[in-house]
Amino acid sequence: MGHSLVEGDLRVVAHRPWPGGAITVSPDGTWAAISLPGRVVVARLPGLDAEREIHVADVRSLAALDANTLALAPHRGVLVIRDPAGTPRVGVRARGAGRVALAAGPDGILAAVGARAALPRATIVTRTDGGTRQGWTAVVTGAVVATWVGKDDLVVAAGEDLVLVRGGEEDARAEAPLGGPIGALASVPGGVVIAGPGPRAMFHALAPGMPHAHIDVPPGTSRTLATAGALLAVGTRSLGERVVVRDLQADREIATARGVAAVALAPPLVVVTGREGTLVLAP
Repeated sequence: MGHSLVEGDLRVVAHRPWPGGAITVSPDGTWAAISLPGRVVVARLPGLDAEREIHVADVRSLAALDANTLALAPHRGVLVIRDPAGTPRVGVRARGAGRVALAAGPDGILAAVGARAALPRATIVTRTDGGTRQGWTAVVTGAVVATWVGKDDLVVAAGEDLVLVRGGEEDARAEAPLGGPIGALASVPGGVVIAGPGPRAMFHALAPGMPHAHIDVPPGTSRTLATAGALLAVGTRSLGERVVVRDLQADREIATARGVAAVALAPPLVVVTGREGTLVLAP
């Protein structure tokens, strides 16, 4: 299936007119969740069919914790939904002031971070097998986004700094590795990849031997980053919205999609969404 919005080695295998603001895919690659005005749509992959609707408004962040669990971040808190692609039901509900950004980690662990007081100032952890259990809370002032780099290790972007949180305590801090604010990050073997509004993303080592390499990316704000296997996808809401997908192993760009800004990976699938709708890309 061809499509004028996509250039490169990937082709469009499904397209729905859903202008999503956030997206996630299940770890087993069987479903995607897309945040739309007034609701979240959960659809089967790769065809974006057999969809379910969860009527929660103003969801800015999504995280698939496992094949049967989805976390949502509406305006004032966090919801964890069981069986989102079947008969959705609320499993965990946490209230808090302001907005949070979600990050899924190993074994169904969830982090919610944000920049203001109370819940958004903290890292809140719950495990899917523990219902409403909270593992630990780590205060990281100014936290805007996070990614897991192990079962107990979390990397948080706080303004211009990267903070390593280990077992609920701040363990290390890298001051301004990008030279400016960090808007997105994702884990890669040995470290994280980070991006701000500028035209370069950077690999930041957490283990010896990882190079501090840079990659040219489309400049812009409201970033999304996704990594899986050898794939790195970078999205921006600037420049009319654009997502670029790179094969890190081959060190080349394999696809560009226009009119979309949020991206999630379930190799070999790349799922993107934005003002032009929601697309599933595949080799």
